[in-house]
Amino acid sequence: KVSWDSVVTTPRWSRLIRPATPAPTGYIELGELCRVSRGQVTGNNAIWIEGAHTKALPATLLAPTITKARELLKAGERMDDSGRLRRVVNLPADLDLLEPAERVVVEAFLRWARSNGAESGYIARHRRAWWAVSLYEPAPIVCTYMARQPPAFVRNICAARHLNIAHGLYPRQPLQEAEFMGLVRYLRANVPMTRGRTYAGGLVKFEPKELERIPIPGLEALQYEVTANLDGKAA
Repeated sequence: KVSWDSVVTTPRWSRLIRPATPAPTGYIELGELCRVSRGQVTGNNAIWIEGAHTKALPATLLAPTITKARELLKAGERMDDSGRLRRVVNLPADLDLLEPAERVVVEAFLRWARSNGAESGYIARHRRAWWAVSLYEPAPIVCTYMARQPPAFVRNICAARHLNIAHGLYPRQPLQEAEFMGLVRYLRANVPMTRGRTYAGGLVKFEPKELERIPIPGLEALQYEVTANLDGKAA
């Protein structure tokens, strides 16, 4: 039984049935180590994700991008190859930066995009330039945030960009590879679904701030775990 006064004053009702437990000694919050950011929104995937309409564009203007959560769910703990990912049109806001030959091809693409309503959507109208999706820098770690299972954390070795079907983890300080992998392995094994928000049908969603509050071991413990595993395999 829960008093109505408690219900009214509690910002999230899940706290009433799943009270927060203090982190173990020596642990920190993930947010102290990494900033968690949503992926970029294209505003119109049919326009900006590659297809027959983008074949004339130079490869330098198409960025390999994680566009579906299942790409992370299938990747395992590391994503080493971006070859199977779809690419997203990533044009500069200032088209004068393009080479003359590139400019001709891009302007032809933009005429097609405009004729298909690309510039009239809400997202496009609020960009610096309607054609500039402005993909975020690759996140060293990427994770799913909505599923009927715990988030899948993946070390982004191939430096793929990501859309808003995933969250990116950006370290607040330089990390060694052993620390990256220790963090990925810990998060894959220790983030229960109960830390997210449950919706109808059992769908669980993790907001960036909720992920940032997850307790994790300190860097030395994360690095030690990976080093110990490698030593064990070598033995």
